[in-house]
Amino acid sequence: MVQAWRLQVENAGFLREQGAQRYLRHLPLPAMRGAVLDRNGVPLAISVPVKAVWVDPQLFNHQVTRWPQLAQALELPLPTLERRARGGGAEFAFIARQLPPERAAAVMGLHIPGVYTLTESRRYYPLGAVAAPLLGFTNVDGRGIEGVELAYNQWLRGTPGKETGLQDNRGQALSVVQMGPPAEQGRPLLLSIDRNIQYFAYTALAAAVQQFKAQSGSAVVMNVHTGEVLALVSYPSFNPNNRQDYEPGLYGNRAVADTYEPGSVMKPFTIAAALDDGSIDPNSTFDVNTNCFRVANYCIQDDVRHGVLNLAQVLKYSSNIGAAQISLRTPPADLYHMLRTVGFGQVSGAGLPGEAPGTVPAWQGWSIARRAAMAYGYGISVTPLQLAAAYGAIANDGVYVQPSLQRVNDGTQVQGSRVMPVQVARDLQGWLAGVISRGGTGFLAAIPGYTVAGKTGTSSMADGKGGFYKNRVNTTFVGFAPADHPQLVMAVVVRDPTQGWRFGGVVAAPVFRVTMSAALRLMNVAPDMPAAQWNAQMAKRMTTAQERLWAEGAGDAAQ
Repeated sequence: MVQAWRLQVENAGFLREQGAQRYLRHLPLPAMRGAVLDRNGVPLAISVPVKAVWVDPQLFNHQVTRWPQLAQALELPLPTLERRARGGGAEFAFIARQLPPERAAAVMGLHIPGVYTLTESRRYYPLGAVAAPLLGFTNVDGRGIEGVELAYNQWLRGTPGKETGLQDNRGQALSVVQMGPPAEQGRPLLLSIDRNIQYFAYTALAAAVQQFKAQSGSAVVMNVHTGEVLALVSYPSFNPNNRQDYEPGLYGNRAVADTYEPGSVMKPFTIAAALDDGSIDPNSTFDVNTNCFRVANYCIQDDVRHGVLNLAQVLKYSSNIGAAQISLRTPPADLYHMLRTVGFGQVSGAGLPGEAPGTVPAWQGWSIARRAAMAYGYGISVTPLQLAAAYGAIANDGVYVQPSLQRVNDGTQVQGSRVMPVQVARDLQGWLAGVISRGGTGFLAAIPGYTVAGKTGTSSMADGKGGFYKNRVNTTFVGFAPADHPQLVMAVVVRDPTQGWRFGGVVAAPVFRVTMSAALRLMNVAPDMPAAQWNAQMAKRMTTAQERLWAEGAGDAAQ
């Protein structure tokens, strides 16, 4: 009884004084975000420890005379500091985030009552601009905002924890009163991307965009059999570690978000549809010996006049007239079905934010002129990722495999869907290899030691008013290698080049050659062309001027 009286009366003043000097603090325990890794475990995005400075308004508001000192240490305008201090909660307000530890230590060296630090993390991207549009970035709270960071945010982010601690009025920790749920760290994400192939693709693409003074470019490299995306690049890009100049409209993920009318790279699918339904056979020929193949009120032309072409030559010389004749023999429902089953007009399923589905208009509304134009890539819009996946189906003996950004374990059988007969796909493989041979429009895509198959495209840019710009084009090359047993496929798009030879075979094909030659080595794909055969082929090479003439395409740019 006496003891109780002493506690309540004699020690009342002491206890009140001690209580006034001790505070319970409810502090968050940040969760470390999971790392994003390439297919070989090399970091593409990691979290590094940084500091946040926060204040307890109940204490800090009594230190107004020292606010300028804190603002100077943090390099903040005083009004900004005042707004942040008074704009938080009753017990907690952030003043500065993601500071280097040494700056936070200097702040704490000021010994301003009510000022504290908290350990958090900041995202760091080792590849910088090389993978920025693909990976995206996080905000100050560690939440994914764009790209892979957004698509896999739930997997990567982890769960913050909480603890309640007793501190004195100088911010010194006295004890932990109660531990709340502990922080659960985010999980690592293993992507299908190969950082080295990503680098080669980006640097080759950037060089082409700069050389030809183009508006932008994008490229995709995929594994033919698994659908794994090994590289996905866009240019121009941005520095994700310093986003002061970031503009979403300028630096987006063009490989999945930008659609365009692709031009002649659609011709193989026109041929596939016609072969599949029996409208033509592998031995069919087409008389293109005219300066104007008239369909309704439109004049379809080839840049170089030919006589009678077989299917291999229609592709090799990129004949618009030949492709239009094939399409007009094919029921429109069958061509529509082929385009849809190889992935056009729908998102790919790769799971990246902002992916555009493109457009394949319903066949019931096709006029005869549209049927002809669809044959060589007008009246349809696609993305580079869709093109890579569709050509992957040709390379994979007619089986379409959905693109994936997650690594597939070695030996795993990936299920696909058959979209064309095996023989049709193999015929196309052989004919597309001819596009890379002497006289073909893709001659500049040839890789020493490897057989290559592919197709060029040079399409006029839509003006947004129902027509086309007179002198503005998009250039494309899509191909796979080795042609005899395809392993990798790549699509390259360079938009609106304004300098030099503005054709798919000149602008985009060399990007393929540089990137694919590196990718084949990195993926341990053995050369399949004997040195003697390669040397013999090179001995027959045309002059640079002749190569460029053929690379223009015998119809690529004609409408």
